[in-house]
Amino acid sequence: MDRCKTESKEFMYCKEYYPDQFFSRYIDSYFTVDTSLVYEDITDIVVPDGTFGLLFIDSQNSIKRNTSTEGQPITLGRTSLFGQRTKPVNYYYSPGKTTSFGIKINPEGFPLFLDYSYKELNNIFVGLDGIADRGLMELEEQVFEQPSVKGKIKVVESFLLKRIVKLNSDDDYMLYSAIVEYIKIKKGEIRSNVLAAHFNINYKKMERLFKFYMGIAPKTYIRIIRFNAAIHLRGQLTDLNLTQLGNELGFFDQSHFIREFKSFSSLTPKDFFGKKLSSSEEVLMGIIAQRWS
Repeated sequence: MDRCKTESKEFMYCKEYYPDQFFSRYIDSYFTVDTSLVYEDITDIVVPDGTFGLLFIDSQNSIKRNTSTEGQPITLGRTSLFGQRTKPVNYYYSPGKTTSFGIKINPEGFPLFLDYSYKELNNIFVGLDGIADRGLMELEEQVFEQPSVKGKIKVVESFLLKRIVKLNSDDDYMLYSAIVEYIKIKKGEIRSNVLAAHFNINYKKMERLFKFYMGIAPKTYIRIIRFNAAIHLRGQLTDLNLTQLGNELGFFDQSHFIREFKSFSSLTPKDFFGKKLSSSEEVLMGIIAQRWS
C-alpha cells in the first residue's frame, strides 16, 4: 500500500494510483477525479483496455458516460459497476464539486467482487442498487466513510483479502487466470488455437471459462490486449512509423491494423496518436503504459 503512487501533476483533475505487487494481479490501478479542477465541459474518449470498473461518486450531476460514442450521455449515480468494453465510450466532466474514487479491475480480480457470470455486463454499466449484492453494498458504505484515498484503498484491499483464498481454490478460476496472464505476457501476439494448445485444453473449454469469468470470448480479449500493446509500444518507440508499429505487433496487413484501431477507438492510428489528450486521457495512457513497464 505504501508504494501506491500517483503519476499525475497537481493541477490535473484526474490522478492514478497503483497497488503493491500482491494486489496488482487483481487491481490494475485506482484513480480519482475532482471536478472542482475542471474549468470547462470536457469530453474524453475511453478505449477498451481489458479491465472492469467500479466508480464511487460523492455527489451527482458532474460526471456522465455513454455506452458507445454514438450514444447519449447518462449521469452516473453514486456507485456504478462497469463491464468489459469492446468499443470506445465517452466520459463527460462538467465544472462542479464532485470527487470520485475509481477502481480499474483486472479480469483476474473481478470475480472477487461478484460471484456470477458477467455476460450481461458487456459494454454497459449498472448502479449497485440494480445488483443488490450485499458485499458490494457494504464495500460502498466503507469506501464513502473513508476521507482519504489511502483509506479507501485499504478498505478495498481488505475486502479482497477476505475473498482471495476461496477463489484461489477453484481450479477453473486458476486455469482462467493463468490463461489471462499468458495473453498479457504475449501482449496479444498469439492465436487462440495456439493458446488453447499451450494449456492443453480445447478451445470450447477456454471459451466457456472466458465467457463465465469475463463475459467475452478469448479471441476478443486477445485483440483488446494487442490494441493496448500498440499504444504502449508507440509510447516507448516514438520513432516508429505506423506501418512499422503494425508490423511489430504482427499486423502484416496495414488495413487490418487500421480496422482494429477504428474498432476499439473509433479513430485511425494516425488520428489516435495525433490527438491532443486531456488530463484523464493522459492518465489512461499512463495506466496502459504501466502494465508492461
